[in-house]
Amino acid sequence: MVEQIIQDIDSRSKDTIALLEQLVNIDSSKDCFEGNAKVAQVIGDQLNQIGFEVNYLTVPEVCTHVLANKKGSGDKNIMIIGHIDTVFRKGTAQERPFTIKDSKAYGPGVLDMKGGVVIAISALKALANSGWNEANVTVFLAGDEETRTAESSTPDLFLSYGKGKDAVFNMETGSDKGTVVIGRKGVMRPTIQVTGKATHAGKDPQKGASAVLELAKKIVDLHALTDYDSGITYNVGVISGGTVANAVAAQAAGMIDIRFMTIAQSHKALEDLMEVANRVYVPGTTTEVTDTGIGFMPMETTEAGLKLFEIVKQQGQRLGIVPDIEGIVTGGGSDACWTVMAGSPSICGMGARGELNHGKDEYIHLYSLDERAKLLACSIMAV
Repeated sequence: MVEQIIQDIDSRSKDTIALLEQLVNIDSSKDCFEGNAKVAQVIGDQLNQIGFEVNYLTVPEVCTHVLANKKGSGDKNIMIIGHIDTVFRKGTAQERPFTIKDSKAYGPGVLDMKGGVVIAISALKALANSGWNEANVTVFLAGDEETRTAESSTPDLFLSYGKGKDAVFNMETGSDKGTVVIGRKGVMRPTIQVTGKATHAGKDPQKGASAVLELAKKIVDLHALTDYDSGITYNVGVISGGTVANAVAAQAAGMIDIRFMTIAQSHKALEDLMEVANRVYVPGTTTEVTDTGIGFMPMETTEAGLKLFEIVKQQGQRLGIVPDIEGIVTGGGSDACWTVMAGSPSICGMGARGELNHGKDEYIHLYSLDERAKLLACSIMAV
């Protein structure tokens, strides 16, 4: 059966690349609802051709999710997850479409994570073409992963569909080294808003209360809370404030990215954030913190997850992938956190090998499309 899988995937290499090109050349970001829905339709058509019952879950003017199920002859329940949206604004695909150079593919979302979606489709086609149908397979691809808000119901969908699975494979971004992910940090993205008192910066500066100065001091405090040893990090990545240089600023705001390894750490991180917010450096200013919900829970490393990793590693050895596949813990959040919370063994980072996701030079190694498809197909059979 393994040899059939290998031959089938190899025989469809050009088709796999063509599908990737098609998907990459469709913008599917937050500001392109129609493109997001079109990508969902293309993927759904591919899955429908190999016996999946496909449903499109549409959130009006936001995104479209793909939910597909295929009944197997056995009792095992397998799930493949990922997302179909990208961070790139509408028009990017036209500006710099899918290209191939020096055995690498470039284009918006080629690595994160349309490459992973194509790998999953290739693996599922190989299983179908080889006559393997021994497990129930669910595919759930979210349409809003990159820009999801705290109010989104998508995590609830992952928690619901992710229950009772024997293995979950997240087709998120792989790495150049071919590692897979066994743990991820959680993410919070609160906003800190400071209100002060405006006045003329030359005539009566002492009568004002600078929101910008208050925010600046708090930014220093927040960054000082970063503890690399424990895995907690703070980054105030976006700031705004004031209106003109000759006025004491009445408003200032900062968007914060907080990463943590465990749920317990998230509580501590929020407590520390509020302690900083409640300090007053500039008399006459007040501070409010909003959006304190957890965007991504940590994908905590579990015993069941490590057993699944061993299966993936063994299948890599069986396929002759060198060096041996390593399991890593990384700082980026992903939807694998929800399937772990649902109690199902989960592996992340099963997507294409590559680097520089979210940037204009994002790329994948073309050979990894077939390599990872074989790895996924064989791992599914081995569960």
